[in-house]
Amino acid sequence: MGNKVCVDAGSEYCPCHLAKSGDCISCSLLSGKDLCECDLKGICIYQNFKKNNEKIIKSREGILCKVLKNQEIKTNIYLLSISIPKWLAYELIHPGSYILLKDRKREDDMFNSPISVMNIDLKNHVLEIVIESLGPKTKDLLNSDTVYIKGPYTNGIFGIKYFKQLKSKKVLILTKGLSNVTLINAVNNLLKNNNEVKVFFDNSGKKIEEVESKLKELEVDLKYFDFKNNENRIKEELKKGVDMVFSAGSNRFNKNIMNIVDSVDDTINLSITNNNLICCGEGVCGACIVNIKDEKIKTCKTQIEPRVYLKEALK
Repeated sequence: MGNKVCVDAGSEYCPCHLAKSGDCISCSLLSGKDLCECDLKGICIYQNFKKNNEKIIKSREGILCKVLKNQEIKTNIYLLSISIPKWLAYELIHPGSYILLKDRKREDDMFNSPISVMNIDLKNHVLEIVIESLGPKTKDLLNSDTVYIKGPYTNGIFGIKYFKQLKSKKVLILTKGLSNVTLINAVNNLLKNNNEVKVFFDNSGKKIEEVESKLKELEVDLKYFDFKNNENRIKEELKKGVDMVFSAGSNRFNKNIMNIVDSVDDTINLSITNNNLICCGEGVCGACIVNIKDEKIKTCKTQIEPRVYLKEALK
């Protein structure tokens, strides 16, 4: 993997628990090695840790927030609007943002549920998320008028560096299922940098009308068809010239999209949704670990090159 990139490196949450335990993702000295192998510019996690008397800088704390709206938009799928602090609203507008959500009656963090940010209303400081009712964690959330929100977390997309690099480029977004809730933040970010964006929805998956409606308000070009039976249509679009593809779907979907993209041009930048199991969001519990080239990677905090992830972790 070479020098791994932690999404929290240099942030207000760095150094974190992993620095204290000797498992820092970015700093070789804080992960037990004798030599510095870090290439972070303007940041020395090791020195910051020592200056802070080998203590973590700041922990994300659960914030009690009011649920403003709870609407069933499809069978067992709910749209929640939640009032959040102004500072958190501005932290959650970035592509790949997610939160940990917990019913106020639950004290144990084992009941945290990772939920992708669908939309942020900056004017009113309202968070919109979509929850599918699957088990005790989500059922409790859906029956509560106040919830604990812990965040921000930002590693919901692998290949986020490509979003940051693109300006006045062409982007193709391919999506299937509930992963399309990640599109609003992603598209907003791309449009702010004057990129041309097209979104293709796979008709065979679930779609969230609220996502489509907001994308139409942004005047994004939306297309709908069955990807499985119209693979050539995707290839035709790629051949017109595309600088980045963002694939928002399951691991299998993302891998299929990678194969289609690479059959046309394997130099096209690729970003994908991070679909790994996440429980703590801090790299501590180990639930999100995947093995890549015999190395255990904490995917809740580590940026992984999408093609490496799809080829190595999904063997």
